[in-house]
Amino acid sequence: MRVLFIFIDGLGLGSNNPDSNPLARFGLNTISELFGRSLTQDIEPVWLPNRCIVPVDTTLGVDGLPQSATGQAAILTGLNAAKFMGRHVQAFPGPQLSQLIANNNIMKKLREHGLLSTSANMYLPDYFELVAKRKRRHSAITLAVLSTGLALRSLNELSDGEAVYQDITNEMLPAFGVNNIPVQNPAQAGYNLVNISRKYSFTIFEYFQTDRAGHKQDWNFAQKIIGILDEFIRAVYERLPADTLLIITSDHGNFEDLTVKSHTFNKVPLIALGCEAQAAVSGITDLTGIAPNILKVLGKDELIYG
Repeated sequence: MRVLFIFIDGLGLGSNNPDSNPLARFGLNTISELFGRSLTQDIEPVWLPNRCIVPVDTTLGVDGLPQSATGQAAILTGLNAAKFMGRHVQAFPGPQLSQLIANNNIMKKLREHGLLSTSANMYLPDYFELVAKRKRRHSAITLAVLSTGLALRSLNELSDGEAVYQDITNEMLPAFGVNNIPVQNPAQAGYNLVNISRKYSFTIFEYFQTDRAGHKQDWNFAQKIIGILDEFIRAVYERLPADTLLIITSDHGNFEDLTVKSHTFNKVPLIALGCEAQAAVSGITDLTGIAPNILKVLGKDELIYG
């Protein structure tokens, strides 16, 4: 049994209005075909043996707009990070939240009990240098990876098909001074992600261009992103091994309403495809239910409940 987790930042369930919601205007066709409706707030929960979707709350009972740092922390740890902090924390975790993530995240728990986890994301060669200069900050997911002692994936691994860059296609690499990596189609990136996941009990891939497009209110960028994501998710789903559960979810809404620059209060989709799909989403109403259910389907629920 394996879990492949695709995290898509800022992907909420918005109105079925093509004037405000790029998911309603352009359609994420792979998901629409699987569940019979567009990925909007009109979609109803689906509980099929190998195909489930449920809307989940991101507010976590705390006033204010949901934010990335506490939302991702809740996903990774199963703890209500927003209540722990007394507020929703934007973008990147500070010291207190970083400690919560480092001590309690699912990747660390699995590693401590003999199950291998990994991030499939490739990081630029100067990433740690930029962090040291305070020009970059670790995301919650990066902190979780580092807490396990694992090395971040490199350009060499990307060249060998053993990593996926955060934009999926490698098109953004030249803007960061990397010019020797060819652009690849989203389907090939999806195939690479599946192949990486075959070696681990838990694999996560972080995609955040959706959140960037939402903040920029950029319709052209949004249309391009939807095309990339659709081809990428379809390829992953088509190559998904029989013993693997694919989970797709987000930390808060944003991309689904381009009439505003801010995040939204909208629920986000929790999608489970393949092995143990129903068990993966059973009983979940908010972000804190995701990690405990993953541990259950991997047979390691005692790591939280024991």
